[in-house]
Amino acid sequence: MTSDLPRASVQDVLNCSFTVWYPLFERYSIKSVMLNLTDDILEYLRSDDFYLPTSANEAMDEMRRVNANPSSDDDDDEDHISFPEFEQKIKDVLDQYEAVFPKLNWSSPKDARWMISDNRLKCTNLADIFLLLKSSDFITHDLCEPFKFCYDDDHSLLSTIKYVLVLREWSALQPSKEFRCFVKNNRIIGISQRDSENYYEFIGSSADQIRDNIIEFFNRNIQNKFPSTDFVIDIYRKNSNKLYILDFNPWGPMTDSLLFHWPELLNLSTENNNEKPEFRYVNSQNGIKPNSYTQYAMPKDIADISRERDLNKLADVLASQIQIQNNDVDSDNERNS
Repeated sequence: MTSDLPRASVQDVLNCSFTVWYPLFERYSIKSVMLNLTDDILEYLRSDDFYLPTSANEAMDEMRRVNANPSSDDDDDEDHISFPEFEQKIKDVLDQYEAVFPKLNWSSPKDARWMISDNRLKCTNLADIFLLLKSSDFITHDLCEPFKFCYDDDHSLLSTIKYVLVLREWSALQPSKEFRCFVKNNRIIGISQRDSENYYEFIGSSADQIRDNIIEFFNRNIQNKFPSTDFVIDIYRKNSNKLYILDFNPWGPMTDSLLFHWPELLNLSTENNNEKPEFRYVNSQNGIKPNSYTQYAMPKDIADISRERDLNKLADVLASQIQIQNNDVDSDNERNS
């Protein structure tokens, strides 16, 4: 991150927390429930030890039973932890929504989506949710260093954050209809197709209408109502009459600029305020941008199992990896005792 690029303030990052923006714009977003994360849950999530709460392990056992091949492993040596009240609240939300998309204050665990059978982050049980939360580097960033790239970073502020688990009602959103808007001084200066890995022919033919719809939605419902004047917002355009807010992000290189570059966005912010924002989209197969999450790709052995659609094998592989790590921890403890 070079010195001439913008760096967000701690307050700008706090403003992008789901706990701040969702109450302001709930009517324009997807139905969601926020569950407070207590100190014991935060300690568990920040821990390097990889084991699931008892109820989540029971959910994985149920996956094995459904697939008619129960595991014969003895679970007596596994670590046991539970958060009964918290887990019941999650179950209540699952009963209400049937399936959810999980995230914390800022990030979703999309880098760990290969951990569950539905890699769209569609969660239907406790095991799905806890596997994602414990496997995600993005979640770890939220929990341990959310202000890392701020010019006024103060690590002592970490203890003041009111962390929540956000469970968003599952909806099979079409990536082709998601757009990232870059806002400077409460004005959209650039719009990017969010799924820059794919070419969608309809975007080019409808570009002017898409841009006008987004500008109208923003000016009517969002402009001058968000606490920061510079920010990035993700908007879902279901059709010309139905647009939804997906998320807010800080203004600066900590947020992916997608089909722009941050120096370009800085130049755009100084141009004529009367001009319509520049709208960038993939206009041919040759314009596809490489996947920015390649480094978080699924390990080959699990990818092979997923292609076979053998959930029982997948559950056993994950269980064996957890057991290996726990055995390593036990060995270290014995050597240090």
